[in-house]
Amino acid sequence: MNFSFGKMTAAVLAGVFAFGVSAACVPTATAFAAHHETSYEDGTSNVYSHRVKEENDRHESMVRAIRHDYRKDGDRGKYEKRMKEEQRKHDAAMEKIRHDYDRHR
Repeated sequence: MNFSFGKMTAAVLAGVFAFGVSAACVPTATAFAAHHETSYEDGTSNVYSHRVKEENDRHESMVRAIRHDYRKDGDRGKYEKRMKEEQRKHDAAMEKIRHDYDRHR
């Protein structure tokens, strides 16, 4: 096996430089990622988005509970009344969030 000392040195230096460049870029990438993290763990970036997400989650949970109760007892009138009331509550909560947001701007 013929090894050329010059070629081997060039390959080693290329590897060292490539590793050095990648190592120099990693702290920059992590600093960028840390700077752009959201402030809430549900992925929202501000208090209004967070409130909207919480309200939507609460609403979906209530709708699932109402549907479950309907499947158990089959009372269509009670189901429609509860769904209408839940939708009214949800709309009022979303309107309050929107009002708070508009007032904040």
